Amino acid sequence: MALNFMQLAVNFKVRLNEEAMQRHMTASPYVVGEELARQITEYTNQNELGYYPAIDFFIENGGIEKDLLDAVGNISWLITNLVREEVRIRLRSVFSTIKFESLQTQAFTMPGIRPGQNNAHHMLVDHYTPDQVKVNIIATMVRKQQSTIEATQMARHQICRWLKTRFESLEITNVQTI
Repeated sequence: MALNFMQLAVNFKVRLNEEAMQRHMTASPYVVGEELARQITEYTNQNELGYYPAIDFFIENGGIEKDLLDAVGNISWLITNLVREEVRIRLRSVFSTIKFESLQTQAFTMPGIRPGQNNAHHMLVDHYTPDQVKVNIIATMVRKQQSTIEATQMARHQICRWLKTRFESLEITNVQTI
């Protein structure tokens, strides 16, 4: 059976555990997330917005404390680097090559939460706490001839096997061949 190179686009989200974060930082991401949610809720209510803006909105327009924005930026930088290194180390034995397309803390994405929604504050704290990272990689596998469905299932299984115990949570959102 011939060997086959398959390139896969893999998207997943991980949440770092508290112990790993405490080893590397002095500021608590949970305290930062709680304060971000409070200040963003206050800004949203005062300005009668029908949505909660992404953090980039406040970086460009002000409205919340600069020190808080600096803290979330610094924590996000550290956490994305920790995730990049962990993924690279753990998956290098599974894939021939790994290319990081993007890493982004969830805190910097637009929340899908609306003012007035049940449990909005709790969901905002979870969203703005910089402990979750969205990862998009392009990975190459060298395998015996197999269908694209089998290859994507195998990649999904291997990613779960090698990363599941390294993070508090792991959610694979997409695996597809390219």
